[in-house]
Amino acid sequence: MAPLTGAQIKTAYAEAMKLYARKDANEALKRLRTLALDCPHVAEPPYQIGRILTEKLLAGAAIPYLERAAEIKPGETAIWMAWSDAVALGAGPEEERSFLDALKKAPIPVKTKLLLQNRFGSSRRSSHPVTGGAALPDLQRMIAMIEAGDAGGAEAMASRLLARHPGSAVAANILATAQAALGKHSAAHGNYLRALKLDPNYAEAHDNMGRLLFDANRKEEAVRHFSRALSLAPGLQSALINFGSALISLGNAGAAVTLLKRALAAQPDLELVHRALGNAHTRLRNYALAETHLLRALELTDAPEARTIALLAQAQSRQGKDDEAAENFERALAIDPDEPTAVVGKAVLLQTLGRFDEAQVLFRRGFELDPLKGDNYRQFMSSYKAKPGDPLIETIKGHYQDERLDDQNRMNMGYALAKAMEDMKEDDEVFRYLDEANALMKKSYSYDIALRLREVNNTKQAMKDVDWLGRKIEGASACAPIFVTGLPRSGTTLVEQIISSHSQVEGGGELGELTKQAQQLIIRKEGLASVKDMPDDVIAALGRNFEEYLAPRFPGAPHVSDKSIQSYMYIGLIKLALPQSRIVVVRRDPRDNLYSMYKNRFPEGTHLYTYDQRDLVTFYGTFLEMLDFWRERVPDWFYEVQYEDLVSNPEEETRKLIAACGLDWEDACLNFHENKRKVETLSVFQVRQPISKASVQGWKRFEKGLKPMLDALREGGYVTD
Repeated sequence: MAPLTGAQIKTAYAEAMKLYARKDANEALKRLRTLALDCPHVAEPPYQIGRILTEKLLAGAAIPYLERAAEIKPGETAIWMAWSDAVALGAGPEEERSFLDALKKAPIPVKTKLLLQNRFGSSRRSSHPVTGGAALPDLQRMIAMIEAGDAGGAEAMASRLLARHPGSAVAANILATAQAALGKHSAAHGNYLRALKLDPNYAEAHDNMGRLLFDANRKEEAVRHFSRALSLAPGLQSALINFGSALISLGNAGAAVTLLKRALAAQPDLELVHRALGNAHTRLRNYALAETHLLRALELTDAPEARTIALLAQAQSRQGKDDEAAENFERALAIDPDEPTAVVGKAVLLQTLGRFDEAQVLFRRGFELDPLKGDNYRQFMSSYKAKPGDPLIETIKGHYQDERLDDQNRMNMGYALAKAMEDMKEDDEVFRYLDEANALMKKSYSYDIALRLREVNNTKQAMKDVDWLGRKIEGASACAPIFVTGLPRSGTTLVEQIISSHSQVEGGGELGELTKQAQQLIIRKEGLASVKDMPDDVIAALGRNFEEYLAPRFPGAPHVSDKSIQSYMYIGLIKLALPQSRIVVVRRDPRDNLYSMYKNRFPEGTHLYTYDQRDLVTFYGTFLEMLDFWRERVPDWFYEVQYEDLVSNPEEETRKLIAACGLDWEDACLNFHENKRKVETLSVFQVRQPISKASVQGWKRFEKGLKPMLDALREGGYVTD
């Protein structure tokens, strides 16, 4: 392809920026990323990508782009300012050191360089606001009064002081803080604005304003003030904690962890930070780490809060420590019977154990306690079938129209309502809610399907030219797990439930450990690692590490099933490392499969392609591409299950499945719905029912709403009718 001309570059760049101006940041990012690849020596695309990602609260992802822009155009002050903001909002110690080292050599004005250096130096932990002549002892006295609970006295004194010193930004900030403590939110808002007008670079006032706005559910405004506070003072402890906690509630736990770790480095024994980190790591599915932080938070207080204990219970439940989790939920409820996290957390635990009636009672109590918490309704609907005239659905519809509802809660309610409309056969209403919910998810997360295409290409490159059938790994583990893999919502949970009903198999669910390590083994920061050139001991360690991971979690189990979705990417590597393992790939009619993905919300930050119908089809194509790759090389190393065949001929197909797993037949595998094991996927309700063909060709009810997906499937040759 011929390189772009200067005029073409300008036109493409202008089009991307028009999209951004129209608030279509995701499409703008796609255009700019393409431009950055096509024009690697032009600074504007990576600079704008960095700015947009920072604005979307993805500062950590923005840093490499801004670094690249500075390499291309080192004398551009705007790039260094943007890079500084991204470092303040999303960098760990290493990225900060890299920025400061580069800044020393930057050919920018000395005044700007000193300003940026001071942000990470003398102004790191606090700003230097305008006092307007107010005496320091008076200011300190008012702060002490607020901390001692005398907000009224502080308000009166601050009002008098501000009358004498009207130019004091500090006095205005203290007055606003006292008023906020007294519940005088309008007055507080006005005085925070006054403080910021007197001193726009007053980090503490930005932080306080952010907290006031966030509590008032004005979250977008709050985020701007939190961001500004940390840009001005990257080590301001209260801002790190406030913004980190806000990011968790906004569904961006990854960014929150970066900020909270900086707060923890400054105060390692702060209970509040450990609690917030525990919450963030739970959302990121780092459950063991979450448990560690939450246990530490409880150690650091003599009066443990019910919410902290409930968060601990959640992390324990996700690790299979159900007895400990149940005990801690009860402990939390004994402290505060109305703690929403404990009430709904216990409901979710009961739901995963198949105790739906008990869970329903607690969910409904959770609705009363936190009526605008959208995720509670979404989780409830996964094991509840709505019927026409259901008063709960009318209640959710009312909440959906509430102007106080933020994007995160509206999105979750949208998924709940779409499920309810489908249950009640109000088909014309399903996509009204579903398309809105998916649009909000796309708005929250930046995703480019090109990243998936590169991932598949890189994986195939790393796996090429290997003598798969001839190579034997010295010291390979004899562990014999059973991997169940395929696209989400293809029937993998059903297949694992059948297999784990066998007396020799313990169901592990989506463990994710081996696929994560396999990816890290071949796709490295320094470049791709070829499996062909990989030493035996490295591959053997992959299998042994997984065996060590399984042993304490499933002691004595002859076989453990692992339903990690991405296992199909690494079939050859898995079999080299674990030659006794079995691999089952589940397939389903793409129209039903992709629709089921589109109508569900997945755990935070995962399966981001599912919120766009055409991206879904592209991803499906890469799934088939990887299966073809392995069929050409090791067709006997995995067994394929067609979902439609399984539900049409359950006994015949189940017998073949069990034999493919190397197991003797047991009748219990046909009664999988009686299996009491814990199920934590979106199929929590379905797998507790006998096999049914009800969902086969379910897509036909929704051809109009699924038109973009169906058109793309036909264009790709994946379906013909």
